[in-house]
Amino acid sequence: MVHNSPVYRKSAKGSEAIATRQHGLGPKMRSMLILVDGKRDLEELTRLAQVLGDPQQFVGQLLHDGFIEQIPATSASESSKPAPARAAATAAASALSLSEAQRFASRRLLALLGPTAEPICLRIEATRTAPDFQASVKSAEGLVRELRGANAAADFAAEMQAHQPAP
Repeated sequence: MVHNSPVYRKSAKGSEAIATRQHGLGPKMRSMLILVDGKRDLEELTRLAQVLGDPQQFVGQLLHDGFIEQIPATSASESSKPAPARAAATAAASALSLSEAQRFASRRLLALLGPTAEPICLRIEATRTAPDFQASVKSAEGLVRELRGANAAADFAAEMQAHQPAP
């Protein structure tokens, strides 16, 4: 896959900001940072984050503040791996606590569906085990499919696979 626009990934500071919330990012900036995954190019990030305001401005600010970094063109070839291989590699590298996975899922759903996602977000946040979390995420995937289409549901499923809680 050839990228015509740059691909960004979270820096160590960006990953820390998501995990600990210690850097005080606002909700829109934090949502933008969550979308940056090392796979999507700027064009796709801009399309996904239009509801946030000016995604290119957010990316510029995140880059300037050291929360994200551009992936060199040679590393972008990682994006050419099949989605399951990328998701498995990402999942292995970033096992989250259940609460971190719940927050990620809720924020992603709110970014995708807006207030419509609130009931499913509450169910996800109420889960107490990884299997319960996964079952709730599967329900959420169905809702995304129904409201946003198969591609959005597949993207959501891949993101959730990459952000699974540790067993």
